[in-house]
Amino acid sequence: MAIRRRSLTRSPASGYHRVVNKQDILDELIGARQELMAAIEGLTPLQMLEPGAVGTWSVKDVLSHLAAWESETVTALNQAQNNRVPEIINIDDIDEWNEEQHLASFYRPLDAILEDLEGVHRMLLKMVEDFDEKMLTDNRRFNWMEGEPLAYLIEENAYLHEREHVDDIIDWRDQQDI
Repeated sequence: MAIRRRSLTRSPASGYHRVVNKQDILDELIGARQELMAAIEGLTPLQMLEPGAVGTWSVKDVLSHLAAWESETVTALNQAQNNRVPEIINIDDIDEWNEEQHLASFYRPLDAILEDLEGVHRMLLKMVEDFDEKMLTDNRRFNWMEGEPLAYLIEENAYLHEREHVDDIIDWRDQQDI
């Protein structure tokens, strides 16, 4: 499965925009999730299990992938809040990490994946709500972010990532005429 290698703390992609404050982050997280839910709306459980939505992955696999990255983001925020360098920045081979996560969740039922997706999203929203705004937006706060604010980590691994796969799912649905 070849998913594009994303940089976690490097220069922003061309679609990146600077968030101004915590409410912007929350709005983006909520908006991206609404777009994802709209993209899968009306799919039957069987359709969500069909391979090919992204490479060989099914929609279920994509949702599990997104939940895994959001979970890593929650963990990273917790580690940052506790003055620890997040493990997420030490993921050298993103494709390998993605494959490990895919294999770990492959046999999990769709309902469990959907519950994970919802639960981890709630945790991420709560964590952002409770985070000190300056910690999220100050690009000098965390040396390991290499000049980027912590908000960039959320943006890259949560809502921009989610929107990337929303586009994939919509394209797949168009190709399948579903």
